[in-house]
Amino acid sequence: MLLLPQLLQAQSLPEKHYPKGYFRNPLNIPMELAGNFGELRPNHFHSGLDLKTQQRENLPVHAAAEGYVSRVGVSHTGFGNVLYITHPNGYTTVYAHLNKFTPLLEEYLERKQYEQESWAVSLDIPANLFPVKKGEFVAWSGNTGGSAGPHLHFEIRDTQTEKPLNGMLFGFNIPDTRDPEISRIVVYDRNRSIFEQTPVVVPVKRTKKGGFVAAKPLVQVATDKVSLGISALDRQSNSANPNGIYEAMLIRDGAVDMGFQLDNIGYDETRYLNAHIDYKMKKGGGPYVQLLFSLPGNQLGIYHDVEGDGTIDLSDGQPHPVTLRVTDAYGNKSDVKLTLQQSGSKATEAACANRMFPESMNIFENNQVEFSLDEGLLYDQICFRYSEIAAAGGYSNIFRLHSALVPLHSGFNLRIKPSKPVPAHLRDRLVLQRKGFGESVMAVTAEEDGWFRGTSRDLGDFQLLADTTAPKITPLGGIKQGASLSGAGRIAFSMSDESGIKSYRAELDGKWLRFSRKSNVVSYNFDEHCPPGTHTLTLTVTDIANNSSTYTLTFKR
Repeated sequence: MLLLPQLLQAQSLPEKHYPKGYFRNPLNIPMELAGNFGELRPNHFHSGLDLKTQQRENLPVHAAAEGYVSRVGVSHTGFGNVLYITHPNGYTTVYAHLNKFTPLLEEYLERKQYEQESWAVSLDIPANLFPVKKGEFVAWSGNTGGSAGPHLHFEIRDTQTEKPLNGMLFGFNIPDTRDPEISRIVVYDRNRSIFEQTPVVVPVKRTKKGGFVAAKPLVQVATDKVSLGISALDRQSNSANPNGIYEAMLIRDGAVDMGFQLDNIGYDETRYLNAHIDYKMKKGGGPYVQLLFSLPGNQLGIYHDVEGDGTIDLSDGQPHPVTLRVTDAYGNKSDVKLTLQQSGSKATEAACANRMFPESMNIFENNQVEFSLDEGLLYDQICFRYSEIAAAGGYSNIFRLHSALVPLHSGFNLRIKPSKPVPAHLRDRLVLQRKGFGESVMAVTAEEDGWFRGTSRDLGDFQLLADTTAPKITPLGGIKQGASLSGAGRIAFSMSDESGIKSYRAELDGKWLRFSRKSNVVSYNFDEHCPPGTHTLTLTVTDIANNSSTYTLTFKR
């Protein structure tokens, strides 16, 4: 029996009313989910439904409803090859990680790529060019962009706001009779920043009857105010993938105190995931924990304060029983109970010489380092810590700017003064390396006062280094100079660089040639742009430190 989404009768959070049956399954096989809407991903919420394609590529993809192709995109990251269809009912569907579009759309795309001399494009398409009917073939499924395996990423968006919506609420026949799974409850001291405490973690066990029980039903804490977080996941009846939950609620005295729903999350707010989870715990190697309260700098609109804001007052010293309820989009639910009580006096907060706040402009500067965190970059206050670590081999020491365990909502400008003179020929070859819980390298700009400026989206350890090594270009498939490629269907090269690839450009006999990119491999499928004869191909690759390499190949067709 296939169950359609339905809300609990006793639900106190807002009900959602989306058209059921308007959209069809974009594939011709049953819908099985590898990922669902709101699933927790690094730095973002998953924005759609990942549909399994039987571990294969090139399954036909069909329009989920009548409309017109309004946009296509091509990239080696993110959605890869992506198609947008706008529908007359106010919604837009998105189909991502595709291999190819329909022949007519491929012709249009290729023409625009040659006009722009860029393989990576994002094209808005006039409404009258590519109308489609419900069920019409529009593309082939694939594994392009930031995809880890063959699948179709499918989204439903509000056309006007462009906000992705929870596709599980649109009536698709995805069998689901499984209750969500709860694995832990986490108790936080609300008198302290989430980044400056070690919360109490309470494991949750499944009972023989299939329910859930806290391993420690009474939790005593030395504070008078607490809030809770929860680790939970959901699976569908026909898929073992550990997907995300739809809703979680804190219930006290038989009434909903507060809760959250993962229903509609815009791309402009998806990075607030780092405020919705215990980022410090996750980044430090722990599990995902979703917070049943909102941090001061969290502007995510998923929370609903019904009878409270998730803060539990324990100042009377009495036991306070609570229930946490987790629900999926099909109405399956799981509960776990916990009793909280204050025991002992709350800890005194240590003095801090440089406290930074989410609602303030926070500035730090000395003779070697300058930066500011704009209002809204922090999610909770921190006691900022700075140190300088002597280091050889670079043009500055290592500057420790607090910790990468504290997230930022967007990038900040960082200025560093070299600790030794930078030769003129290296001024445009310096990069900024960030270390700590994942290393990254950023481009920098030399400024007239001798400082170098870069942008980072994370705190951590920073050092100025020189990169004078040009990217490496390697032909694949054993191709040699003067080779006859008349029988070849494709030519490919790998690119590698210690700092990172910024751009590449291929030319055939002096004219731009459309090379596609997958990870750090670029390739060209022979077509009418390479007619019979002798040709000279040049491939130039540039890294973020402005080092370039050019590979030249002469061949015959």
